[in-house]
Amino acid sequence: MEKQVALYVRVSTTRQALNDISIPDQVKQAKDYCRKRGWQITNTYIEPGASARSDKRPQFQKMIREACRNPSPYDIVLVHCLSRFFRDPIDQGLYKRKLEEHGVLLKSITQQFGDGPQADLIQTVIAACDAHKSAETAKHVSRSMIENARQGFWNGSRPPFGYRTYIAERRGKKDKKKLEIAPQEAEIVKMIFRHYVTGDGKNGPMGLRAIAYDLNERGETTRNGGKFLQQFIQRLLTNEIYVGRYHFNKKDKNGIAKPEDEWVFLKTPRIIGDEIFHAANERLRRNTAFSTPPRVINGPTLLTGIAHCKSCGSPMRIATGKGGKYRYYKCGLRADAGRAACSGNSVPMQKLNDIVINTLCDTALSSKRIEVIVPELVDHAQRRSESYDGRVETLKNEQRGVKNQLKELWQQISVSEITLDATLQKFIKELQAKNEDYSRAIRRLEQQQAFPVRNLTRDDCREFAAAVRKLLKENKDPKFTRVYLTHVITRVDVGKSKVKMRGSKAALAEQAIAFDSTKLLVPTFDLKWCPEEDSNLHAHTDTST
Repeated sequence: MEKQVALYVRVSTTRQALNDISIPDQVKQAKDYCRKRGWQITNTYIEPGASARSDKRPQFQKMIREACRNPSPYDIVLVHCLSRFFRDPIDQGLYKRKLEEHGVLLKSITQQFGDGPQADLIQTVIAACDAHKSAETAKHVSRSMIENARQGFWNGSRPPFGYRTYIAERRGKKDKKKLEIAPQEAEIVKMIFRHYVTGDGKNGPMGLRAIAYDLNERGETTRNGGKFLQQFIQRLLTNEIYVGRYHFNKKDKNGIAKPEDEWVFLKTPRIIGDEIFHAANERLRRNTAFSTPPRVINGPTLLTGIAHCKSCGSPMRIATGKGGKYRYYKCGLRADAGRAACSGNSVPMQKLNDIVINTLCDTALSSKRIEVIVPELVDHAQRRSESYDGRVETLKNEQRGVKNQLKELWQQISVSEITLDATLQKFIKELQAKNEDYSRAIRRLEQQQAFPVRNLTRDDCREFAAAVRKLLKENKDPKFTRVYLTHVITRVDVGKSKVKMRGSKAALAEQAIAFDSTKLLVPTFDLKWCPEEDSNLHAHTDTST
């Protein structure tokens, strides 16, 4: 009876799969091998770019699953050599035994061992040698990649969204690559940070899900043409590469963090400023369900999740006295472990709420303070506006290159120099989609450029500050006030006689520029307040910052 064969073919890297003849050569040798023996190849499983040191290989698992059905459709699993199947001797033995339990033999084209205990021993020794060779190769590859990063080059992996690679130099047959900004993607990155910290100019700061919805509704896509997801937005907002910091060799192959002295710092082109990056991450730390319970984010208590003990940094927690008659903010560590753990004290809840709101309204947003801030806001707005011209021109240059490619292709097709086959059609569609992406990015920047940033006067800022003060002082709904206040203040540090409040001045500039008296936008700011040095909590402005 003719033997039924499952052929398993593997190469270690995607580059080998694309450029090498290894896969077709393995297939050809297998067909010749089976034809001489009268075997029939029933199915071929091709793994283009996967290591044999792990069983986390989709085609490998599919082959094992199908081979172990009852009855099995195969008599033999055939590989070019045993290292194609598995490099680890223990795992190779376990999977070989699993196949044999279902009547399936593991055979190698280039390694003939015969049958019996002696053959099993030889097979185990060879698998151990393969494992050692693989480990040595991995060690040398890792060392060369670390040195490559030390010299400032990008190691072959796909760059993060917003970047692309270019060949910086050639050394022999090897291309040394570095990162550069991909203009169209970088504009999306900037928009994500801006929307998360300050909003889209129509509403206040947006959440992760709202940003993902907005991008998808605009027709924007990720690099592979997929939809934007909430998790993608969160990872992007926390990636330090966008402020010019990237560390190579942070984790081992199992995802376990390495010591910091083994990290390799690589300077990258900056897309985002430090201030907006830290503001985004502070808001993420406070507001997302990944790090803070929803009851803290949405609860009615004004400063939950914002107020922290100055002595130990622990969040302040609500405590009650007299059967709930009195309510306090109390250091969470002291509440859990007592005075020996932290000397932080309790503050009456209403008293701290009033201090925060009154200081914000009467000092930070006073006319005197606004007159100091106005020139800074105007300068910021003008710098942002002036940067648009260069960014728009860069995008237009990139788009012209894409349009020229399309024009040349259509000309060659029209005179029958090239044939419009399926591959070329796909390439043309990709170019057309890229052209549309550039058009959308240019339109976004031109719309932002049309903002009347140069018309920002002191009267405009005073009107904006008055609206915020009115909202915070006159609104009696604690949940409503909290929603606004959490966007205004990033942190409140509470000491025995001192209160410090922090936020982002850049965000205040964005909101003041976009301010519409018919619809209040929520600002943030970068100020510090400290109290008088007495036994009561009275706040005053620290004008040194």
